[in-house]
Amino acid sequence: MGSEADRNEALEQLALLIMPDPENKDSEAAAFFQREGRKILTAALISFYFQGFDFITICEKIMASSYRVLFREIDSSKNKTAILYINSFEGTSEKNASGCKQACDAAVKLFATNEHIKQTIRRPVAGEPCFTSASIETHNVFVCVPDKLLKLYAPLVHIIVAQSLEYFSSRSLKYKTPILFCLDEFASFGRLEMLDALRKLRKRDIRIMVLTQALADIDIIYGADMRKAMLNNFAFKCVLGATDADTQEYFAKLIGHQIVKKSSITKGREISQTESESREWVIEPSDLGRLGKNLILLHPEGYVKLRKSYYWSKGLF
Repeated sequence: MGSEADRNEALEQLALLIMPDPENKDSEAAAFFQREGRKILTAALISFYFQGFDFITICEKIMASSYRVLFREIDSSKNKTAILYINSFEGTSEKNASGCKQACDAAVKLFATNEHIKQTIRRPVAGEPCFTSASIETHNVFVCVPDKLLKLYAPLVHIIVAQSLEYFSSRSLKYKTPILFCLDEFASFGRLEMLDALRKLRKRDIRIMVLTQALADIDIIYGADMRKAMLNNFAFKCVLGATDADTQEYFAKLIGHQIVKKSSITKGREISQTESESREWVIEPSDLGRLGKNLILLHPEGYVKLRKSYYWSKGLF
């Protein structure tokens, strides 16, 4: 897997995926505990990984230990890189140190306590099939999470998506088979480095499909400006229906306006006819909430209205 420095970098990236910066930038306290808690997680990952522990076991050790016990174990490992991450806690109040450790515990709880996850994330035995990001080159891969469990399993799905995108970014240009990477309920994955992926992965034959209920869901995670930048990098946009007013207006603007000629007849002593032009929506924003069996596909040359084709009506299942 490369040098020790490469492994440390990968472990630090894993800690960042598990404990990303908080989405609410207004909370300085939340940002502090998340950032400092990530130092504890990074130190533990590096220290215990080089002692031969698996990821799940490391998460269990973190949750089973107080911050004092955990720091002593990291110190006793003599791993200089790991120790550097916790040196900043020297002199920190017990309240702050405990708060940071609690944030770390909350982040790894799923991996330390969920039996389904424990049985899934592990090193495969010899000859056992397993999934890695490179599996996408040779298999059709579907990660299916029931809606009711999506929030619970969000940390795991976030890691799978982020590491797949990381693999795509280094995909060899010799691969010519296109890959469709579809992300349903996109906003549920948390913040991902999507903009660079959308800009750069097309040349590596990666096609990214994002599905969401409303643009507002994306705005909560990324902000309106970032969302607009991401959408600008999608060549095709499909509207199945839009009930949110901002979403309706956004797509109506993309579809555009048309010039409509109107004529009026005035009757008096003489009959006169007046013609005028007005600029109107091609599709009224509110009409996007009443598409019914139709859909709107926006493409580089314009847009087209199509009929929805439901898979269950074709006898496929």
